Amino acid sequence: MNEINIYIEKLNNNTFRSSDISLVLKVLRENAKSGQIELTKNDVSLLQVYTFALQQLELVNGTASFSVHAGDWRETVDNLSMLRLIIDGMVQKQVISNVSWNAGGLAIFDIPDPGHYMEYVYSMIRTLLNRLYERYL
Repeated sequence: MNEINIYIEKLNNNTFRSSDISLVLKVLRENAKSGQIELTKNDVSLLQVYTFALQQLELVNGTASFSVHAGDWRETVDNLSMLRLIIDGMVQKQVISNVSWNAGGLAIFDIPDPGHYMEYVYSMIRTLLNRLYERYL
Protein backbone atom coordinates (compact mmCIF):
# COMPACT_ATOMS: atom_id res chain seq x y z
CA MET A 1 0.00 0.00 0.00
CA ASN A 2 2.93 2.38 0.54
CA GLU A 3 3.79 2.33 -3.15
CA ILE A 4 0.43 3.83 -4.11
CA ASN A 5 1.28 6.81 -1.90
CA ILE A 6 3.93 7.86 -4.46
CA TYR A 7 1.16 8.46 -6.99
CA ILE A 8 -1.16 10.06 -4.46
CA GLU A 9 1.63 12.52 -3.70
CA LYS A 10 2.00 13.24 -7.43
CA LEU A 11 -1.75 13.94 -7.59
CA ASN A 12 -1.46 16.26 -4.61
CA ASN A 13 1.52 18.07 -6.17
CA ASN A 14 -0.14 18.38 -9.61
CA THR A 15 2.65 16.37 -11.25
CA PHE A 16 0.62 13.25 -12.09
CA ARG A 17 0.68 12.39 -15.82
CA SER A 18 -1.20 10.00 -18.05
CA SER A 19 1.84 7.72 -18.14
CA ASP A 20 1.59 7.28 -14.36
CA ILE A 21 -1.71 5.43 -14.70
CA SER A 22 -0.06 2.31 -16.13
CA LEU A 23 2.23 2.31 -13.08
CA VAL A 24 -0.75 2.81 -10.76
CA LEU A 25 -2.48 -0.12 -12.45
CA LYS A 26 0.56 -2.29 -11.83
CA VAL A 27 0.47 -1.42 -8.12
CA LEU A 28 -3.29 -1.96 -7.96
CA ARG A 29 -3.01 -5.37 -9.60
CA GLU A 30 -0.26 -6.38 -7.16
CA ASN A 31 -2.34 -5.19 -4.22
CA ALA A 32 -5.39 -7.02 -5.56
CA LYS A 33 -3.37 -10.19 -5.99
CA SER A 34 -2.21 -9.96 -2.35
CA GLY A 35 -5.78 -9.33 -1.15
CA GLN A 36 -5.25 -5.74 -0.02
CA ILE A 37 -7.88 -4.36 -2.40
CA GLU A 38 -10.59 -5.60 -4.73
CA LEU A 39 -9.92 -4.39 -8.26
CA THR A 40 -12.75 -4.81 -10.77
CA LYS A 41 -12.90 -4.60 -14.55
CA ASN A 42 -14.87 -1.35 -14.17
CA ASP A 43 -12.05 0.11 -12.07
CA VAL A 44 -9.59 -0.69 -14.85
CA SER A 45 -11.97 0.81 -17.43
CA LEU A 46 -12.22 4.01 -15.39
CA LEU A 47 -8.45 4.28 -15.23
CA GLN A 48 -8.28 3.86 -19.00
CA VAL A 49 -10.74 6.73 -19.41
CA TYR A 50 -8.69 8.85 -16.99
CA THR A 51 -5.59 8.07 -19.07
CA PHE A 52 -7.38 9.37 -22.16
CA ALA A 53 -8.58 12.45 -20.27
CA LEU A 54 -5.07 13.29 -19.08
CA GLN A 55 -3.64 12.69 -22.55
CA GLN A 56 -6.06 15.27 -23.95
CA LEU A 57 -4.93 17.77 -21.31
CA GLU A 58 -1.29 17.02 -22.14
CA LEU A 59 -2.06 17.78 -25.79
CA VAL A 60 -3.49 21.17 -24.80
CA ASN A 61 -0.44 21.85 -22.62
CA GLY A 62 2.01 20.68 -25.29
CA THR A 63 3.44 17.92 -23.10
CA ALA A 64 1.83 14.88 -24.73
CA SER A 65 3.77 11.96 -26.12
CA PHE A 66 4.20 12.00 -29.90
CA SER A 67 1.93 8.93 -30.11
CA VAL A 68 -1.08 10.76 -28.61
CA HIS A 69 -3.59 12.26 -31.04
CA ALA A 70 -6.43 14.64 -30.31
CA GLY A 71 -9.63 12.81 -29.45
CA ASP A 72 -8.32 9.35 -30.37
CA TRP A 73 -9.40 7.04 -27.56
CA ARG A 74 -9.07 3.72 -29.45
CA GLU A 75 -5.56 2.88 -28.23
CA THR A 76 -6.38 3.73 -24.62
CA VAL A 77 -10.02 2.94 -23.79
CA ASP A 78 -11.68 -0.47 -24.11
CA ASN A 79 -15.10 0.57 -22.79
CA LEU A 80 -16.71 3.22 -25.00
CA SER A 81 -19.82 3.44 -22.82
CA MET A 82 -17.66 4.27 -19.78
CA LEU A 83 -15.89 6.97 -21.80
CA ARG A 84 -19.22 8.43 -22.92
CA LEU A 85 -20.50 8.43 -19.33
CA ILE A 86 -17.45 10.30 -18.03
CA ILE A 87 -17.47 12.79 -20.92
CA ASP A 88 -21.20 13.44 -20.43
CA GLY A 89 -20.53 14.12 -16.75
CA MET A 90 -17.74 16.52 -17.65
CA VAL A 91 -20.06 18.39 -20.03
CA GLN A 92 -22.75 18.65 -17.34
CA LYS A 93 -20.20 20.03 -14.86
CA GLN A 94 -18.95 22.42 -17.59
CA VAL A 95 -15.43 21.04 -17.39
CA ILE A 96 -15.39 20.50 -21.17
CA SER A 97 -17.46 21.89 -24.05
CA ASN A 98 -18.16 21.41 -27.75
CA VAL A 99 -17.98 17.61 -27.66
CA SER A 100 -17.96 15.94 -31.05
CA TRP A 101 -18.05 12.17 -31.54
CA ASN A 102 -16.54 10.96 -34.79
CA ALA A 103 -17.49 7.57 -36.24
CA GLY A 104 -13.79 6.93 -36.80
CA GLY A 105 -13.17 6.65 -33.07
CA LEU A 106 -12.61 10.21 -31.96
CA ALA A 107 -14.03 12.14 -29.04
CA ILE A 108 -13.04 15.75 -29.58
CA PHE A 109 -13.83 18.47 -27.08
CA ASP A 110 -12.64 21.85 -25.84
CA ILE A 111 -11.03 22.34 -22.45
CA PRO A 112 -11.95 25.94 -21.51
CA ASP A 113 -9.96 25.96 -18.25
CA PRO A 114 -7.07 23.46 -18.21
CA GLY A 115 -6.43 23.98 -14.48
CA HIS A 116 -10.02 23.20 -13.57
CA TYR A 117 -10.03 20.23 -15.96
CA MET A 118 -6.85 18.83 -14.39
CA GLU A 119 -8.24 19.14 -10.88
CA TYR A 120 -11.49 17.48 -11.96
CA VAL A 121 -9.67 14.49 -13.48
CA TYR A 122 -7.31 14.27 -10.48
CA SER A 123 -10.35 14.31 -8.20
CA MET A 124 -11.89 11.37 -10.09
CA ILE A 125 -8.63 9.43 -9.73
CA ARG A 126 -8.42 10.24 -6.01
CA THR A 127 -12.04 9.13 -5.55
CA LEU A 128 -11.32 5.79 -7.20
CA LEU A 129 -8.20 5.21 -5.12
CA ASN A 130 -10.06 6.26 -1.98
CA ARG A 131 -12.79 3.73 -2.72
CA LEU A 132 -10.31 0.97 -3.47
CA TYR A 133 -8.30 1.56 -0.33
CA GLU A 134 -11.30 2.66 1.75
CA ARG A 135 -9.54 5.64 3.23
CA TYR A 136 -9.35 9.36 2.65
CA LEU A 137 -6.48 10.33 0.41
